[in-house]
Amino acid sequence: MNISCSQRALWSLALGSILTLGFGTQASARDNPRDLAGEEEAEAEVGERENRKGRGGRQRAAAADQAAPRQDAVRQDAQHRQAAQHEAVRRNDAQRQPRQQVRPRQEVQRPQAEQLARHRGDQERAARQAVEARQAAHADRRDVEQRAARRQIEARQIAPRPQVVQGQQRRDDMRRPDNRKQQQRLSREQQEQRIRAERHRADRYHQSHTQRSQRAEHRARQLQQQRRMAQYRYEQQYLQRLRQQQTNWIARRYNPYNDQYFHTPASYRYSYGGGYRETNRYGADLMRQAVNFGYREGLRAGQADRQDGWRSDYRNSYGYQDASYGYDGYYVEQDVYNHYFRQGFQRGYQDGHSSNYRYGRRDNNGSYGMLAGVLSMILGLQVLN
Repeated sequence: MNISCSQRALWSLALGSILTLGFGTQASARDNPRDLAGEEEAEAEVGERENRKGRGGRQRAAAADQAAPRQDAVRQDAQHRQAAQHEAVRRNDAQRQPRQQVRPRQEVQRPQAEQLARHRGDQERAARQAVEARQAAHADRRDVEQRAARRQIEARQIAPRPQVVQGQQRRDDMRRPDNRKQQQRLSREQQEQRIRAERHRADRYHQSHTQRSQRAEHRARQLQQQRRMAQYRYEQQYLQRLRQQQTNWIARRYNPYNDQYFHTPASYRYSYGGGYRETNRYGADLMRQAVNFGYREGLRAGQADRQDGWRSDYRNSYGYQDASYGYDGYYVEQDVYNHYFRQGFQRGYQDGHSSNYRYGRRDNNGSYGMLAGVLSMILGLQVLN
C-alpha cells in the first residue's frame, strides 16, 4: 500500500494527540481524588435508593399478601349479608301475599256486612212504622166511628120525643145551654142550598185526587235520589191511607138528607182569614179531627227525618203540603181543614224530630193526640149565644 509522506505525518500526529489525551485524563484523575469519591458516593446513593425501592416493593407485596385474606373475608361477609337480605325480602313477600289475599276478601266482606246491617235496620224500622201505621189507622177508624155514633145519638136527640115532665126538661136545658138552639132545624130551602154547596165542594175535591197523586210520585223520586228512605216509607204509607180513604168514599152510599149536619144550625164561631166563620158541632168535630190527624202525621214525618239524619223542615214534607187526610169535602171548606191540619202537623213534626213531646201525648189505646189545652188554643172556638 503506497502511503505518501504527508499522510504518514498526519496519522502520526493524530495518534500522538490521542495518547496525550489519555495520559492527561489519568493524570487528572490521580491528581483529583475528591471527584472520584463523589462519583463513588453517587453510585452508592443510587444503589441505596434501588435497595430501598426493592425493600418497599417487598413490603408492599407482603402487605398485599396479608390484606388479600381480609378482603376475601370482607367480600364473603358482604355476600352473606346480601344473601340474607334477599332471603328476608323473599320471606316478607311470601308473608305479605296471604295478607294481601285476605285484605281484598275483608274489603269485599265489610261493605256486604254494612249493607246487611243497613238492610236489617231498614226492615226493623219498616216493621215498626207498619205497626204504628196500623195503630194509627185503627185510631182513625175509631175516631170516625165515634163521630158517626155521636151523629146518631144527636139525631135521636133531635127527633121528636114523648112529652117529659117539666122539671126534667128544665134540668136538661140547664145541662145544655144551647139545647134549644141545637134542636132548631133549618128550613127546607136552607137545607137544599147547603146540600148543593157541599156536594159541589166534595166533587171538586175528589176530582183533584189524580193531580195530587202525580205530585206524590214526583216527590217519591226526589226522596229516593236524596236517599231519605225513612221519609220515603212514611210518605208511601201516607199515600196508601189517602188511597184507602178515596176507596171508602167511592164505596159508601152517602145520603146527605140523612146527615144531621144539614139540619143543624151553627153553634160555634171561629177566627180564620182575618174574619169570623160559623159552624155547627159537626163542623167543630171535623176541625178537631184535622188538628189531631195533622199532629199524628207530623209526628211520623218528624221521626222519619230524624232517622234519616235530615234537618228539621216540616214544610218540606208531603203530608204538610197535602194536608187533606181525613177530609171528604163536607162540613168545612177545604182551605179551613188544610189550615188546621197543618197547625197540628207542625207541632207533631217538632215533637217527632226532637223526641220531646211538648204538644201531644199518647193515650191508653196507643194513639197520639194533641193536648186539650193546645187544641183549644189552636181552634179558638166560641159558643154562639
